[in-house]
Formats: sequence, structure tokens, C-alpha cells
Amino acid sequence: MKRTFRNIAGWLVVTLMALLLWENGSYRVSAQNDKSIQNVNKEVSSNYTIAQLNEEAAVLYRRALENNMEEVRASITRISNSLGHISFEGRTSVEGIHALSETLVEVKEAAAKFKGDKHFLQQASAKLRLAADSLANPAKPLWLQYYKIVKNDLDALSLAADQNQSAAIVVNRFTVLEEHYETIRPAAIIRLEPYQIAQMDAWLSYLKGLTHAKQSDASQLRSMTSNGEELINQLFGREKDESAFVPFVQGPDRRAAGLVISSVIVAALSYAGYRKYRALQQDIFTYRR
Repeated sequence: MKRTFRNIAGWLVVTLMALLLWENGSYRVSAQNDKSIQNVNKEVSSNYTIAQLNEEAAVLYRRALENNMEEVRASITRISNSLGHISFEGRTSVEGIHALSETLVEVKEAAAKFKGDKHFLQQASAKLRLAADSLANPAKPLWLQYYKIVKNDLDALSLAADQNQSAAIVVNRFTVLEEHYETIRPAAIIRLEPYQIAQMDAWLSYLKGLTHAKQSDASQLRSMTSNGEELINQLFGREKDESAFVPFVQGPDRRAAGLVISSVIVAALSYAGYRKYRALQQDIFTYRR
């Protein structure tokens, strides 16, 4: 009986040791496999290129139009995981990288709110698509094809101002123009100088104030829409008579000249706002008397 008990006990010990050794070996193999997978993923991420980013952004945009949220989120994850491994040296400025990152964040937010606003997701995806393409194709980026669209938006707004159409129509015309500009803005930041974007932003901001004012100034609105045509041409690199006239400043000094121009625009807008404020104050004092 004792011998049988010893045999059973010995068999149990041997079995337990064998199980422990097997589990330990399995754990090591699993850990090695996980490490290999991580190394492969890391290698893939480190080799991620701007061309691949552009392709992934195009896929994301198509899936957004198809309302395929599973693929949209998968594309967002792949882009997010790989963005930090891309070399942007010589491709764009710090402002361009920042604009690209902000657009990706906007796409993430839109995907989270997808059920509430499909248009928001599609617009954000379009912005990311154009921004990635602007990096991948600096010579002929897709966002330049928006020239006719933005020009038509401005013409429609200008026509509404000239014909003294209702405030609702004027606001609607401006909203369409603003939306199209915001769609291409990150892509434009990637390619253009900061002062060029600053000029456009300042003009659009003042135009928004005019179109949304309780008492619209028709003459100011017509004047600003007229000035906008030149700014849009410059934004898209379509200055009038470009071949006949040489820019008055060449080389690095063009940025300084742009800052001067921006300062003049801001000063003019501030002065116009100050005059409107003084006129409003005089009306209030006259009414009180």
C-alpha cells in the first residue's frame, strides 16, 4: 500500500513538473512572437512615407463618403500611429505640420460625432485628403483645383451685394465661401508662406463681420468683395498679368513685404471699425439728447 502511494505521489510530481516546464516554454515562445510582431510594426511605422500617408488619406475620404465607419476608424488609427514616424524635413514648415496634425484631430472628432453630423466628417476627411496630397504632390496639388469654386463663391457674394439682396442670402453666400476656404486652408498652409494665409484670414474675418452685421454697410461690402478677387488670385498663384509684371520684391524680402502688406490691411480694417464705432456712439448721444 505504501509502495502504491509512493508511486502515485511520484507520478503526480513528475506530471506537475512537466506541466510547469511546458507552460514556461509556451510563455517564452509567445513572448518572442509578441516581440517579433512589435518589431515588425515598428519597422513598418519607421518606413512610413508621405506617399503612403496620401494613399491612406484618400482611402479614409472614400470610406467617409461611403459612411463605412469601421474602415474610417481603421484608417484614422493607421495614420495616427504612423504620423510621428514620417520625416517632413524639406517638405513643409512648422505651420504646415501643425495644420496637418490639427486636421487629423478634427477628423477624429468628426468620427466620434458621426451619428450627429455626417457632413462634418466628410468635410474634415476632405481637408485631410487635400493636406496629405499637398505634401505628396507639391508641384500640382489637388487643392489648386478649388480656384474656380472659390472664385464662383466670391462672384455670387459680390452679385448679392451689388443687387442689395436680403441679409439671409448674403450670409448664405458668405457661408459657402468660408466653408470652401476652410476645406483647402490646411493644404494651403503646407505650401504657402504664413503671411499669405494671414492676409486671406484677415480679409475673410472682416468680410464675415460685414455680412453678419445687423445693419449692413453695402458700400463696404462691395469694396471688400472687390478686394477679395485679388487675394484669391494670389492665394492660388494666379496673379493678374503675372508674366508682364515682375514682383516689386524678390527673394527672402518677399516675406517682409508680405508682412507690411498684412499690416496695412489690418490697419485699414481697424480704422474702418473705429469710424463705425464713432458713428455709432454719436448716434447714441444724439438719441439721448
